[in-house]
Amino acid sequence: MDLARTFVAICDTGNFSRAAEIVGRTPSAVSLQVKKLEDIVGRPLFARDSRSVALTGDGETLIDYARRLLALNDEALRHFHAPRLEGRVRIGAPGDAGMIALPEVLRRFACTHPHVEVEVKLDSSTPLLRRCREGGLDVVVFTDSADPPPEAEALHTETLVWAGLRHGRAHTLDPLPLAVAEVGCAWRAAALNALDGAGLAYRVAYSSEQCQGQVAAVEADLAIAALPVSVIAPPLVRLDHLPPIGEFQMFLLVRPGATPAVRALADHIGASFRDLAHRGARLFA
Repeated sequence: MDLARTFVAICDTGNFSRAAEIVGRTPSAVSLQVKKLEDIVGRPLFARDSRSVALTGDGETLIDYARRLLALNDEALRHFHAPRLEGRVRIGAPGDAGMIALPEVLRRFACTHPHVEVEVKLDSSTPLLRRCREGGLDVVVFTDSADPPPEAEALHTETLVWAGLRHGRAHTLDPLPLAVAEVGCAWRAAALNALDGAGLAYRVAYSSEQCQGQVAAVEADLAIAALPVSVIAPPLVRLDHLPPIGEFQMFLLVRPGATPAVRALADHIGASFRDLAHRGARLFA
């Protein structure tokens, strides 16, 4: 775990000296740890010159394993070291954006705090924020379609891309058939604005409150859709010939006077989105 933690610190900072500060070792000790790790795997992990440090192909492969090892190690320690928490936590998330990390959040939280009941509310961002302010929700994940209050924590920034079926025909039709979310969704507005700005004709062929409904229409080759880049996986492909859509942000709001169980869930949410950002940077940069 020590070698993996040092390796990840170097990858995150791009610098041996800064990584040494993070792990509490000297730069020479960090270099020895890297050499030991390279001896263990039997392959060079970094391509070094006088000004930069870059991962080799084997290093790119190992970093994913290292992050997963550390996440599992930390999860196991939290399970045994965390005080037993009970009670109920009410979390709200948008149906579309919530699917990015919410399943992983709930899995992690159930492992470390199995005696806490979690109630999930899916809705658009503005009513979720209102319910949190009124005391009806404890934790809210929301997108920048709602005006984030000053106390909200920025969680994640991601690019929206056009998705179509691999070898599909929907993207070749005129007008373009779209699968979109309900009116008021920031993703829908951004997608339509991108097409309007490029002067492309389109029609709304399918609409759904949930992202899964849009994905189903794309998989049936009945439409294309604007989706977060992190959810593009076979049989879906990116349609890069269409105009860029832009980015969206996600935020976290915890109600004042949160219980330890609420704070624990909020910590899991932050950790899950940080892990998503690490994986997304390598997969889609």
